[in-house]
Amino acid sequence: WLSGIQDTNYYDDVSSDTNDDNITGGLPSYNINSRRPWKSSRQNIYESLDRRFIQRPSVPYACGVVFFYHIPCTGGTSINQWFLRYSKPEGNFFYYTYWAKETQKDGSFHPDPEKQEATFAKGMNAHIRNLGPNEWRIAHSHLMSTYLNESEPLLNKWRSDVEAQGCELINTVMLRDPLNHAMALHKHVHAKNSTRQNWSKLLSSPTGQGLWATILDFFLYNNHGNRYHDDYPFGPGGRNPFNVTKEEKVKRAMELLHRHFDVVTVADHATFVSRVLKLTGWKHIDMPKTNVYKGVLKFTKKEVEFLQKGLERNGDFDFVDRVKLEYHDYLSYLED
Repeated sequence: WLSGIQDTNYYDDVSSDTNDDNITGGLPSYNINSRRPWKSSRQNIYESLDRRFIQRPSVPYACGVVFFYHIPCTGGTSINQWFLRYSKPEGNFFYYTYWAKETQKDGSFHPDPEKQEATFAKGMNAHIRNLGPNEWRIAHSHLMSTYLNESEPLLNKWRSDVEAQGCELINTVMLRDPLNHAMALHKHVHAKNSTRQNWSKLLSSPTGQGLWATILDFFLYNNHGNRYHDDYPFGPGGRNPFNVTKEEKVKRAMELLHRHFDVVTVADHATFVSRVLKLTGWKHIDMPKTNVYKGVLKFTKKEVEFLQKGLERNGDFDFVDRVKLEYHDYLSYLED
């Protein structure tokens, strides 16, 4: 289906099931099924593709597309509302989004996640075309929009298409402390027709589906519980479909950040705004504080310990600690 999305004839068939896992935009292909680490001879190749080390002598850029990968319960609604302010009423940037809830009120998964992914990609393809020399556009990906772990060909294509117009694609994401994130998601327990006991069972398995996802799993897989490809060895299910180790998941997540993301922050909206404005040159607009939960969530010591141990086994703490180290100079005082 990815090759169908990238083909110029894709608009004739949004549900194309053509599959081509070799479309990587010239990048070395990474197979998350493989348990072999990267060969050291390739290390310099991957470093040269790292967005952290891109030379940017001409910032702010004159034109481009800002892509926001919105993970639930990270303050992303405030960021999205901030972007919307640049669309209207205070700006005139074109804004695009297409998403759906991953789970329904009865606790069932969305019936056709790949159709949602394909529809988002179709709209994104159109959204980034015919950019003006001083034009900026915004794209918002949320929940069912993108399955990041297997969407790298799309990320490569979108960057290539934007850069071919003399503009820049700026991919952005906000993360959050894993335990705070997991606890915050409990506000949705009753809305998803679940109980606190069933809610936490997700962390008992490295591949099991649940009505929520951790910060690492949301980044890699979102929560596409009915996603299925013929090569998924354990049947339908978008969470860690090949049952790889937590170490491989963290490596894959960091690889995606390095290759594709230009603004990466952890629970730091001020830094997010500063970095976006530095790259785009947009005028400053205050970010609203929205979607704030005003209720009280109470947890027992046992529940917190269970969450913490499960997040450790899943790789979430390793992931966020590494992100803070690389993108926020976390513990940098130890190197002085």
